[in-house]
Amino acid sequence: MFRSLATTVCLAIAAVVLAVATAEAVPTSPINIYGNLGTVNASTTSNTVGNLSDAQPDQFQAQGFSVGNQLGSSAWDIQEIQVGLGSSGNPSPVVGIYSDFASINGAVPGTLLATFTGTSTVSTKGLYTYTGSFTALENTSYWVVLANANSASQESYEWYTNDAFTPPTQQNASNVTYLGTKERNGVAGSWTNAIPSLSIGINAVAVPEPPTYALAMVAGVLGAGAAARRRSKKA
Repeated sequence: MFRSLATTVCLAIAAVVLAVATAEAVPTSPINIYGNLGTVNASTTSNTVGNLSDAQPDQFQAQGFSVGNQLGSSAWDIQEIQVGLGSSGNPSPVVGIYSDFASINGAVPGTLLATFTGTSTVSTKGLYTYTGSFTALENTSYWVVLANANSASQESYEWYTNDAFTPPTQQNASNVTYLGTKERNGVAGSWTNAIPSLSIGINAVAVPEPPTYALAMVAGVLGAGAAARRRSKKA
């Protein structure tokens, strides 16, 4: 009886190890889950981030996205954010992911959740990549917010629309959809609607759910062990 119980426990542990190994055996390279990148070569339409004028000295731009139900995963680990930018000055871009806040004027950016960093100075109009890590949960909305750290020095940069003027959409069947585009002057200003076709791409890795079949194996092994012990008692 003791030997039977020990065997059952060992098999259950083996099943748990298999579950963990299966959960970790997922692709580690990010894929594009949302966006409208294309190109910005011909685009002359943009929103200013940073110092626009004396009346608008510190412009923020934001684009929201919603993560819907996920099949086989519980979330997306966002690792790259790509945006179409350009500047003739020396700006200091700040790219962050914010929570979604339900204001009296609708959905707007809430609290800063993560900051992404870039390695290239924004100058010639083109696509720039910012890297980091943030877990975006299913059935939750977020905002990518662009700001400028040296607006007080009258610096700014432009966030361009894509050449096709199309809004962002889900990519690779991710069920990540467009929420809206907003802009705000200063940290105390109010968010207002802006151009929906500002260029963006979000690249991420799926965060897997615990494999249910492996958990079922554990339950099956334990059930078989209990049955064996009952037969042993009857004998």
